[in-house]
Amino acid sequence: MLILSLVGLLISVVLARIHFKVNTEAGFHSFCGRGNTFNCDDVARSPYSVLLGVPTALWGIFGYALAAAVAYAGLRARRAALIGACGLLLFTGFAVLSAVLGALSAFRLHALCLLCAATYGINLLLFVLALVQAGAMGFSDVTAAPSRFLLEGPGKTLAILGLLGAIALGLVALVPPYWRHGTSPIRKPFVLEGLARGEVPGGGHWIGAREPTLTVTEFSDYECPYCRQAHAQLRNIVAMFPDRVRLVHRHFPLDQACNRSIDHAFHQTACRAAIIAECAGRAGRFWEANDALFEPSNSFDTLSTKEIAADLKLDPAALDGCMKGEGLVAVKNDIEVGIALKLEGTPTFLVDGQLYFGNLPAAVLERLRAAPDASK
Repeated sequence: MLILSLVGLLISVVLARIHFKVNTEAGFHSFCGRGNTFNCDDVARSPYSVLLGVPTALWGIFGYALAAAVAYAGLRARRAALIGACGLLLFTGFAVLSAVLGALSAFRLHALCLLCAATYGINLLLFVLALVQAGAMGFSDVTAAPSRFLLEGPGKTLAILGLLGAIALGLVALVPPYWRHGTSPIRKPFVLEGLARGEVPGGGHWIGAREPTLTVTEFSDYECPYCRQAHAQLRNIVAMFPDRVRLVHRHFPLDQACNRSIDHAFHQTACRAAIIAECAGRAGRFWEANDALFEPSNSFDTLSTKEIAADLKLDPAALDGCMKGEGLVAVKNDIEVGIALKLEGTPTFLVDGQLYFGNLPAAVLERLRAAPDASK
């Protein structure tokens, strides 16, 4: 039990690091964050990775530390029946929680975290060992031990429960909600006036330099928080170097409604948002719509076509017709380009035939500063 608890503690530490990195660093990929079915990163981004306002992995660290303490006390062979009862109660709770989280992962997220699955196996083994231990001691003695201890020393019981409760409340109160994306609006307004814009033959809308020193093609998803951050950074770069850099936007919504490479429900409004942007582009307002769709305060998924048209200053009938036809075709065309490039997620940037996931490296951005100003 002690060895299993320490292994679980170590895995929980790794999971806590993954949860923090995935939710704070655009472009971070853990070693178990590849693929659609077995993907720790997708699970870490889900709402089920947080329990009572605290990342589940941190609860795991707390729980396994407590389990290790119980197992160590059992090795000391003091109050064996009481320790057996504590272990049985604790590990039963572990097993039930594992079953719930496993079911949510399988049937709601359709993605499995292999490290999480390892903790589920550990919890099951701990539960089985606790049952075996209780059976060897006698279930009647084990189940009666807690009430005897409570009668003998109620002060000790209250002190222990109070300490555990204080630690739990401390976690709830002190852990900042770093996983909540979009709580701060992106930097606005974006510069549109004076910037050249157009469409790329074969797909994609561009803004920036007519004769660029650097062309960055972003494959993006309007529902992706990292895409929102990256988009804000790139738009500001375009504003800083309007005669040197060109930004090309292409769609890669991680939504099975239009993206055949996604085999489970994920970003369930991303396809609709991408189609809206394409249809706005047919009316010459792609970048206005693009910036609006990336704004966290907007909820275009809940608006009717008429309301969207009013917000984006578009003709409602034209928007409705486009969304049912050519807008979807254009989005699927971008998706097929992304699939051919073997994109693994968003945002992904294409520069001179090289793909970069998450962020542009500093070496690429240095080219802008070193290049001569074409306007001089």
